[in-house]
Order: sequence, then structure tokens, then C-alpha cells
Amino acid sequence: MNILILGDSLALPRPHRINNFDPIQDKELAVHFNETYGFLLEQELRSQFTEMNFSVTNRAQRFSTIKNICEQFGDHLFFFQPDVIVMQVGIVDCWFREELGGKQIVEIEDFEQYYRKIISLVELRPQTKLIVIGICKTSLKMEQRYPGTLTQISLYNDILKTGENHSQVFFIDMESHIEPSDPHVYLLPDDHHLNKQGNLLVSTFLLDIIKAFYENIAGCNAFETEIDTSYKHFTRSFGYYPYYGDNLYNLIYLSFQMQDLRKTTEYIKFVRENKIKHSLLPQLVDMIKEQIN
Repeated sequence: MNILILGDSLALPRPHRINNFDPIQDKELAVHFNETYGFLLEQELRSQFTEMNFSVTNRAQRFSTIKNICEQFGDHLFFFQPDVIVMQVGIVDCWFREELGGKQIVEIEDFEQYYRKIISLVELRPQTKLIVIGICKTSLKMEQRYPGTLTQISLYNDILKTGENHSQVFFIDMESHIEPSDPHVYLLPDDHHLNKQGNLLVSTFLLDIIKAFYENIAGCNAFETEIDTSYKHFTRSFGYYPYYGDNLYNLIYLSFQMQDLRKTTEYIKFVRENKIKHSLLPQLVDMIKEQIN
């Protein structure tokens, strides 16, 4: 499984003082390469699934905006042909810039257009999953310096959330994990780059989603010959990341075929309560209703 990371400097190693970095003096970085979430993710996947070849390619670049990513997205999608793209973008776009007279590099209307273009490109290659990492909140200190920044972060995140469909595009909410009054649990002292714990947190979220992908694939591969094994894989996928629409479809279909109506009903209830979007689920649920009645 090939995983590609696109984004800005949050996915990269980070020195303590980016503007005054001295490679002779500064031997210890704030975040080393082997502490970035991409490295941690690959290490953990290879450790847990020795029979599967996992690779993580980090193509993040400092100061990248969604415009930069959009302009190169087609090349990354169709030439690298990744199974999963992880995209973390937005903080560079929405930040108020003194050098721009308080304006943003990518205003919200343009941000939405570029994001729509990215989603439309992803849809051209259905076998690629896109995991979008939300923008982290900043500190109250930064909010006082640049009033309205926290509101802008939420508004830009709202746009990123709209792409989620629980089947091909997934969203990781970071806002709820950063407390502006105490941001340094997960952020560096600059109040927006991830520290070591922040990288570990992101890698944990990514790991659960990608393990859900893996178990769902394993379940599909076992379906024709070993239904019980297939069902176990689908169940494990649900345990890792229950909102994966493709896997929910498989669980509902297979539990019904195995005449486990209690579990079928539970999964259908979960879909409704969590408003899981999936193009084939309504048809499957209607079919099950007709047969039960």
C-alpha cells in the first residue's frame, strides 16, 4: 500500500528556530524526521502488518497553500498512483499576513474553489483514498495579535469537512484537540507547528483509518472462500474506524447473509445516527427491509 503525504511544513521536521537556524550549532531539532507523523505511520504499519508492503512518501513543502497543492495534485495522483493521499493544508492560506496588509494568501472563496478541484480530481481515480487533516487551532496569544484567526481557522475547516463522504474522502478533526489557552500540548512554541506529541497524535489517527482500509481489503479478498474470516476482517475494520462507508456496506450485507439480524440492525442504526454517506447503502437497506417484512 503506497501512501503519499501532501501539505505544508506541519508534516516536516522542524528546528527550534527556523529563521535563525545554524546547522553547526543546532544539532537537536524540535522535531526530527523520525518523529514526523509520516515516519511514525510507516514504522507502525510495517511493524503491525509484516506481510504487507507499506510505503509512505512525504512530498510536503514549506509554505505550501492549497493553490500550490492543487496545481501539482494531478501529477501526484496519476503519476505516483498512491493508494492513499494524506493532505494537510490551510494554515498558510488562512493566516492574516502583515506583509499583505492584513489579508490572507488564499482567501476563503478561492480556497473552496481549489478544494473542489482537488475533490473532482480524486473522483477520477476511485481506488485512491484522500485523508484530509484539519487545521489546528492556534493560541489565544496569536488570536490577540491577529484578531479573528480562530474564527477563520474554523471557517476554512468547515470547507475541508464538506469533502468528506466516508467512502473515498475522509476528514480528521484537529480543532477539538487543541486548546487555545494551552496549545503546547500538541504544538511548538510558535503556536501552529506540531510538536512531537502532535505528530504522534496525527499518526495515531491516520493509523486507525488506514488499518480500517487494510482490514476491509482483506475481508473482500476472503469473501469468496472464507465468509467467517471475511466477517472478522470487516468487524476489525469497524473497530479501527467505524465511519468507513464501504466497510459498513460489507458488514450490513454479510451479517444479513449470515442471518445475524441483530448485528444487521445495529449497523443500520449506526449508519443513520451518524449520517454516513454512501451511494449504495440506501439501496441495500431498502432491500433488507423488503426481505425482512
